Amino acid sequence: MRSATVSAYFTDHFDQISYSDRSFSRDLKALREKLAERYPSLEEAEGDLIRYSKSENRFYYIRDDISAFPSFSEKELDQIASIIDFNKHLFTGGNGNGIVNKLRAISLENNLLKHEDLANWPAIELINEGDRSGSEHVKFLVDAISGKKCIEISHKGLAATSKTKTITGLPLLIKEYNNGWYTGWYLLFQEVSDSQTRISLDKLRLFALDRIETIRLSPTNIKTRIHPDFQPADFFKNSLGLFRGTSAAERVLIRVREDSWIKEYIAKYPVHPSQKTMDTFHYELSVEINEELENFLLRYSTELQVIEPPLLREKVREKLETALSHYQ
Repeated sequence: MRSATVSAYFTDHFDQISYSDRSFSRDLKALREKLAERYPSLEEAEGDLIRYSKSENRFYYIRDDISAFPSFSEKELDQIASIIDFNKHLFTGGNGNGIVNKLRAISLENNLLKHEDLANWPAIELINEGDRSGSEHVKFLVDAISGKKCIEISHKGLAATSKTKTITGLPLLIKEYNNGWYTGWYLLFQEVSDSQTRISLDKLRLFALDRIETIRLSPTNIKTRIHPDFQPADFFKNSLGLFRGTSAAERVLIRVREDSWIKEYIAKYPVHPSQKTMDTFHYELSVEINEELENFLLRYSTELQVIEPPLLREKVREKLETALSHYQ
């Protein structure tokens, strides 16, 4: 619309009688300044980013994917998701996929605003990232991890008898994990002191972020020693899930039932990065044998059979017999 008709337009369409042509010119100028701040190179190349169409009698952005405001447009969200999708190799444990899916979910839900009659329930339900995840600690921890800064945390276990403990150490990695009741974020951490400053995988501990009560930078300046090849993610290398014990990885051979639905699934989505295909129905893993592995095998016991090692096979058989006894 032309500025000369602004007052009449707002009066006719919005019953707004106090918005003058002068106010419109002022706001249009401020909008152009904001655009110039956000897209300086685009303005340099294209000139004015808001233009007037005489034939349509309206002002418009020269591109539909720009905005003077900090919220993302649908196209911007999709562009960010596509960039992350293309660079998923930079993320560990499938985190790139999760971010892509969430960005695209936001874009889809934003797009629902065009409907006049909306369903009164959400179309998409994502993993809860509220209080249980300890998300309020993430920004502080990311900064401390990146800067290799020692911190002091007060942590309380989930058991009713647990007491709050204050620990000083080096935060190394935030691990997102979703498996039943373990949904949430976990902090990989090594306690340090003046006498213990070398960081190593065998000394690391896991803390659930939602069990951390307070967190601050350590008042004591402790210089830690980290080998150049140290990678915190290696802590989980031999584990099927989140937690690891003290035993080394073992060869585990599993067999898929010939008529099972899981036959195609396990080939496309490996149980563990170490998974090797032996033949059409046999798969080999190199993992630590622990409760999480046993629980996984029990969960899919109608589809998978443990062949080796004999001790693991016997453990799973005993647990299945115990479960069966509850139904007799």
